[in-house]
Amino acid sequence: MGLFVGLLMTLALLGQASAQTCPRDAAAELDAAVAQTLAAVQSGDATALLAVVSDDGLAFNPEGEEVGYRALQTQFTNKSGRFCALFTCNGQRGALGAKFHRGPIDKQIDSRNGLATVFVNANTNDELQLNYRLRNCRWELTGVAMVE
Repeated sequence: MGLFVGLLMTLALLGQASAQTCPRDAAAELDAAVAQTLAAVQSGDATALLAVVSDDGLAFNPEGEEVGYRALQTQFTNKSGRFCALFTCNGQRGALGAKFHRGPIDKQIDSRNGLATVFVNANTNDELQLNYRLRNCRWELTGVAMVE
């Protein structure tokens, strides 16, 4: 009997963990995360960008080259690797970072799976794609790509 009750409690907890019920408006929270992402790169604030990045790290470009959070943190501290792609390094603005400016935004939100794709400067030759995942009621940046 005790095993059965324990199993029921475990299943109930798993059910609660898988269904996210967030008290705030997910679309408004996504807008705030996008604004924070853009502002961090525009101002050269690597720490502010890391605050939005997923604990799992960040995928770059459509090929999906992933850089783990700790590796990204190290690159930002050493001002190397992806830091130079996103921020100013040796007096040169990173090619990817140059795409982080405000413009028309198109959002596609998959509420069921807690995923969002955001196109900044949508339908231009200067388009940037940002991917987010909703985890613990917080949008995390999971991917960045230049759309050519």
